[in-house]
Amino acid sequence: MTDVDLKGIGKKLIGMNRRLARLFAYHSLTFEEYLQDEDRQASIERYLEIVIQAAIDINKMLIKYVENVDLEKLTNTEVFTLAGELGFISSELAAQLALSAGFRNVLAHVYDDINPEITYRALQLSVVQYPQYIQQVQTYLNLLEDDE
Repeated sequence: MTDVDLKGIGKKLIGMNRRLARLFAYHSLTFEEYLQDEDRQASIERYLEIVIQAAIDINKMLIKYVENVDLEKLTNTEVFTLAGELGFISSELAAQLALSAGFRNVLAHVYDDINPEITYRALQLSVVQYPQYIQQVQTYLNLLEDDE
């Protein structure tokens, strides 16, 4: 078992919070308003990609801390599932967020064919689910600190 990088995880959580605040400012847009501004769409897509990637990175850091797993063999979806199984986040939230892992790949690699309806729905879900993720990870980290 290795030491957990609390500083690195904390930095990622702060970045996630900052980007979620930006996404939250957009979540009240109607779908029609979302479609009217391509620059706004691009900003939302990028914020979503960064938030999802940060969660994947955090999950990997925590998995590495508690399990001897070859992280290279895990898909991003499996990283979320394992985070739930290991208790970093609830299994229910892990299952919900595992769906966003595939969407992150679309955002990063298939950017010319991104479906605006899916992105809009991801925006709506992210401002609910990812604050829960941050809270649950922070609770897990607090438990680690209490054990030391």
